[in-house]
Parts: sequence; C-alpha cells; structure tokens
Amino acid sequence: MMRVILATIFLASFGTTYSQKIAITYYDSAWLLTTKNFAHYYRIGIIDTIKYQYFGEVKDFYINGKLQMKGKFQANIKVDTFYFYYPSGKLKTKGPYRNNDRFGIWTNYYENGRIKDKVSFNRDFIAALEYYDENGIAKMVNGTGEWETEYYDDLIREVITVKGLYEDSLRQGTWKSYRRSLMPKISHERKLEYVEEYEHGRFVRGKYYWAGGENQDISQPTMMILPEMQKFEKLSKWSASKYASIEAYPYLKFLPKVDSSVFPVDKKAEFPGGLDSLKRIFDKNVKLSKSNIASQKSISSMFNILID
Repeated sequence: MMRVILATIFLASFGTTYSQKIAITYYDSAWLLTTKNFAHYYRIGIIDTIKYQYFGEVKDFYINGKLQMKGKFQANIKVDTFYFYYPSGKLKTKGPYRNNDRFGIWTNYYENGRIKDKVSFNRDFIAALEYYDENGIAKMVNGTGEWETEYYDDLIREVITVKGLYEDSLRQGTWKSYRRSLMPKISHERKLEYVEEYEHGRFVRGKYYWAGGENQDISQPTMMILPEMQKFEKLSKWSASKYASIEAYPYLKFLPKVDSSVFPVDKKAEFPGGLDSLKRIFDKNVKLSKSNIASQKSISSMFNILID
C-alpha cells in the first residue's frame, strides 16, 4: 500500500512539474506580448502551460538587460514584497501585495537613492505619510503637508502628475492632475487635466479640462494613483500585438499562427515623403467651420491610419 501511495504522489508531482516551464516572453512599449525584434521589455519566470499562470519569482527587464521589476506570484496572484527599478537599475519603488492589491506601506525613491515618499495602501484608500524633495528636505511628515507624485501611463505614453495637500493623511483643499505626452512630434508641455476640491478627505467638487481649453464639472474623484495597474492587467490577460505568434511561443497555444502579411519586417512602414508630407495632407484636407475659426480655440483630433 505504501508503494502505491508513493507512486501516486510521484506521478502527481511529475504532472505538475511537466506543465510548468521557465520561459522568456517579450513585450512592446505598451506591455503587449510581442517578439524580440519589437520588444522594449522581457520577462523571465515559470509559466503553467495549461492555465497560463505564473508561479514563483518573476523578473521583468528593460530590453537593455536592466531589471525593471521582481516579485513572487502564486497562480498569477502577486504576493509578498515587489521591487520596481529605474532604467538605470536604481531602486524606484518597493512594497507588499495582498490578494493582488497594493497593501501596507510602500516606499518610493529618487534615482539618487534618497527616499521620495512613503504611501499607505488599503485597497481603494491611498494616503501619503511622508514626502521629501530630492535633497532630503521634508515636505510632509506624519501625513500632513504637500505631496506630489507622478507615474507613466503606458497605454497612451503620457506622464501623469498628481499634487495636493494632506492633513492627517486626508486630502484637503485643491488637488490638481496633469498630463504630459511623450509621443514624438507632439508637444511635451505639461497640461492641466483635473482640479478637485476636498474637505477632510471628502470630495466636494471638481472640474475636467478638455484639451481645447473648455471645462466641465465632475461629481466624483477621478485621479488615479496606481502606476502599474495597466501593465499587470495586460499581462494577466495575455494581451498581444500582431507580432506574437504560436511559432514564437509554442507553449502558448492560444496564439495565432504567424501572419505572413506582417512578417518578415525589413523596415518600418513610412509614408511617402515622410511625416512632413503627411502633415501637409492633413493641413490641406481638414476643414474647420467658421465658428471654429472665429473662436481661435485649439482643437485636438485623433486619426486612425491603415497601413497596407
């Protein structure tokens, strides 16, 4: 009987091990699964090739080989302390997870190694406890004082800045949120997006500022302070670009076969005459109404361009 039990345990253990694989996966600038040729990041970790979940220590790297993040997973659930790094390799952020949410005290660092701030997370409640400038001078102590933070929105390639005042770890007075685009050929000027008013942590009123300069009232707080949320959401869903294929990742059976219309890519697509030529076409063909012209207000538009 003992031999049968041991054999059963061995077979079960072997089956579990067989379904797991140490793998390298590559991601583009928006954390979409891609191939090495188009990668900005890559990940090394143990994947369950049946449920497509991560187990154990996982490390994310910038494409230059510098560590971007390390932490532990249990069936894709983040556990224990995670560490995030600047492209230079310097520690940027560290803190614990509970049930896949940031929880407890998180510490952020400047690239010079000094502490930037300490922030308390409890699901949706976020409170800054300490805040220092790059020289180590305190701007906030014991949850009271001014605070400013920023993070990168990888979906639209913008830097989000949030600044305001805390009193006893509760938002107080005027809070502002800004966006600054990192897209090429677009102004990198920081632009005001939200203004919100608080009294002892209670949201009172707010306004959203459109790119054209107009504004509208908002009835609830909107400022997000969860920098890596989009990254992990995409990774957990295995969101992929059109360059990811089952040929590149044979163990990811849900991926399609390589698209012959996409590969091989000898060079990036370019509009005949370059971007200046494309801009002249827009300038010539985009029509504005007389009221738009008379108002002299800035107008922002987004175009989708199909590349054959």
